[in-house]
Amino acid sequence: MKRALRRKTKPIRAGNKRLNIPAGAAFGTGEHATTAMSLRLLEELTRDWSQGWSLVDLGTGSGILALAARLHGAKRVIAIDSDPIAISTAVQNARLNKIRGTQFRVADVRDWKFPPDVKVITANLFTELLMEIMPRLKAAHWLILSGILRAQEEYVRQALTSNKVELIEVRRRGKWVAMLARRR
Repeated sequence: MKRALRRKTKPIRAGNKRLNIPAGAAFGTGEHATTAMSLRLLEELTRDWSQGWSLVDLGTGSGILALAARLHGAKRVIAIDSDPIAISTAVQNARLNKIRGTQFRVADVRDWKFPPDVKVITANLFTELLMEIMPRLKAAHWLILSGILRAQEEYVRQALTSNKVELIEVRRRGKWVAMLARRR
């Protein structure tokens, strides 16, 4: 079975390393615009960081952002998804890539208690859900937000401002937007 998975897998670059994420039931092979932009933002943000920072990945899907964070030096990584199939897939992807130390949890991000003093939160979620949990996202020093349609970009910008979160960078690909922001 591993051989069959590898044939259907196109390795995704995570810094100077590669992740094998087979196409499966969970979202996130690294090829979708939202995932690809988030991966690049994460890589560029953390490139010069020393080991030991923390990340929470909301809407983890296949786990690609959480696993990339481990490769980039994150010590504590928590990956959340409301879909048990997504979490099962993410756990399988961690095993396939021989990456340990990520905590995978089935949870609704609206009800989940965010740990204090998280360095980075990645959230590849529908805009409506991002807006609902925006005040709680300030638990992190840095935010990488995606799953945002271009038509909703201004709405997200306003929410960031009203929550005292500074927008640092916006990336666009096709109809999608990803944002890098930081707590003021």
